[in-house]
Amino acid sequence: MPASRSYWKGYLKLSFVSCPIALFPAISAAERISFQQISRRTGHRLKHRLIDSVTGQTVDAADKARGYEVGENDFLVVEDRDLERARRVRAGPGEEGLAPQPHWISPPTVPADLGDMTDEGASDYDDEDEEQEETVPLPRPQNTRTIQIERFLPAGQIDARYFEKPYYIVPREEISQESFAVIRDAMGREDVVGLARVVLSSRERPVLLEPAGRGLLGVTLRFAQDIRNEADYFSEIPEMKLPSEMMKLAQHIIRTRSACYAGGSLPQSARAHPAQQAGETPSAAAIE
Repeated sequence: MPASRSYWKGYLKLSFVSCPIALFPAISAAERISFQQISRRTGHRLKHRLIDSVTGQTVDAADKARGYEVGENDFLVVEDRDLERARRVRAGPGEEGLAPQPHWISPPTVPADLGDMTDEGASDYDDEDEEQEETVPLPRPQNTRTIQIERFLPAGQIDARYFEKPYYIVPREEISQESFAVIRDAMGREDVVGLARVVLSSRERPVLLEPAGRGLLGVTLRFAQDIRNEADYFSEIPEMKLPSEMMKLAQHIIRTRSACYAGGSLPQSARAHPAQQAGETPSAAAIE
């Protein structure tokens, strides 16, 4: 049995093959240390208020709105219906797909009708408090609770810069294990990865699916517009004619230190809880 509670439950579908699944965060936050803002005098947790930047008055949550700056301290209120209208104008029916990718990636267009994936519980990947400057949200997609694999790519074709957060995907019921294994093993034999969409924390994200041992690994992907252009940083690096002796020495060092990758070979964190470093036992309330 998995050591933690599932983050999301739904269905995985490939054409006529379907099976109930559960998602679990692949990264543990056991050693992650976080702090809360508290009052030094009382020790109580602090709350943030919404303050009008001009009048200095407190603003009720019901009066909080989304605004687009059109001038100095002049904002146009943008409602959800405005975003929905803009989305429909930008992409007609059936035209919503993965954002365009650079030339080294050719992902397919995936319909945005994969269900509203409701979180089952708290996750190690839950987003931190939203910053004051919000990104433009998209309307929530239809709730089908299904990850439907729409297209496949050769394994290793997607650039690592697009990888975001990994999840373990497991069959949720004993009766679904055979269907799950069919999808997993077929992808493995063809040496491909699947592309789909998933909604986590009320946000729709592209997700890559690949076989991983007896299960599947799902990795949420960043959109193309989130990746900065490498030319903006590398264009001023000059091309150089390098001394052959220096190259031979560098290549020799690389060969002598080359080895096959093993997860256990990565450095382990030496962090300890602050209270443990001080010789105290941390209380449950002190740990996130």
